[in-house]
Amino acid sequence: MSQKTVVSEQSLLACMEEFRSSFVNPSIEDATQLPLESYKESLGALTETWCKKYKEGEQMIKKTREFQNETLLLNKRIKEKQAALLETISKLQRDEAHRATLAKDITALKEDLAKKKEIILANKRANKDRLKELHKSATIFKERLGLEIRKVNGDRLQFVFRYINPKDLELPYTFLLHINEQGDYEVSHCDPPLECVSEFQQKVRETNNFPVLLANFRKAFAALPH
Repeated sequence: MSQKTVVSEQSLLACMEEFRSSFVNPSIEDATQLPLESYKESLGALTETWCKKYKEGEQMIKKTREFQNETLLLNKRIKEKQAALLETISKLQRDEAHRATLAKDITALKEDLAKKKEIILANKRANKDRLKELHKSATIFKERLGLEIRKVNGDRLQFVFRYINPKDLELPYTFLLHINEQGDYEVSHCDPPLECVSEFQQKVRETNNFPVLLANFRKAFAALPH
């Protein structure tokens, strides 16, 4: 309660006490001696004071209610701001966790890609070494089996057999061979075609015995009708 309110209430109490002392408590003799006009003036002044205090009280109640409403509205806005702030913080935390997960996944993918690149490079180096060995053996195969090895279409090798058809010793019998990314032998073309190409390919993959593969092709070509 404000100091102004306390003073007003004290003034009102003083007026009431004065009225009581002047008009209620005095003896009958004193009462008969009081002028009627003085009584009326005092009563009017007291009534005016009471009315003024009553209006001030109503105004104070009104302002108190307005203050309470403003306080409720302000509290509501504060709660809304707090809720929005908490949601923002939560969203930032979720985003941070999502970014951390993405960064972890990207790192894992990079590591996996690097490993795969290393494997591919290792396979390519191994394939080149194997192709070099095949080239080194070309002269021997050509002398003993009438075989010629040609490099075509990049890393593909064409194997040309001769001295098979007695009617035409120079007639070529060929097949193409390369080593795929998995490091396996793969036959891509055969002329004249043979039904057993898949079988020969699977066998050389299992045994890694390349001379046997050449011998099998030569036998299969020789078995064809001439």
